[in-house]
Amino acid sequence: MLTQFGRLSSVVMLIHSEIKYTVREAAKEDAVELARLRWEFHIEDQAGRSLSEFVYHFEAWLLEALKSRRWVVAVAESETGSLCGCVYLQCIDKVPIPGEIQRSWSYVTNSYVASHHRGRGLGRELLDFIVDVACGRGLEFLIVGPGKESVSFYQRAGFRPVSEAHAGNNDEPPLDLVL
Repeated sequence: MLTQFGRLSSVVMLIHSEIKYTVREAAKEDAVELARLRWEFHIEDQAGRSLSEFVYHFEAWLLEALKSRRWVVAVAESETGSLCGCVYLQCIDKVPIPGEIQRSWSYVTNSYVASHHRGRGLGRELLDFIVDVACGRGLEFLIVGPGKESVSFYQRAGFRPVSEAHAGNNDEPPLDLVL
C-alpha cells in the first residue's frame, strides 16, 4: 500500500539463521545509516576523506532525492536496527505522447549487502521489493548496469540484455555515449 509520500507501508520479513531482517522503503531517518553503507561499499576510495563530511553531503542529497520522488531506496534492516543492505531506484520520466501522458522507466543502482550478511537472500529480497515498487508506479522497464560478478544475480531475477528487451518491430537497441 502506498502512503501519501509514495512509500510502501508494508514490509517484508526474512528470517535466516536466527536473525530477522526487515526489507522496507527508506525514510529520511535512514540517511546516516545509508551513508555508512555507501562508505563501506566504497571503502577503498576513502583514503584521506572524511566520513563526517561525506555523511553531511549524503544526507542532504538523500533528503532531496526522497522528497523529489524520483528516487526510491529499499533497505534491509537487521533486528538490531542497523541497516545491512540497500538498493536504489532512480525513476526517469519520458516525454509524453498522445494517449500516454505518464510514462516512466527506472535505473536500478548501488545494490549493496554488507559482507557479513551476504548469502542469506537479502539482495534478492531488496531487488524484489524495488521491482514491486516499480510495478506499483507503472514503470515501463528497469535497467541495471551490473558489475561482472553480479550479472548472473540480475539474470536470475529476469533481467536480460537491453538489446533483447527492446527488440520490437521498429525498435533499435539503445545507444549510449560515455562522457
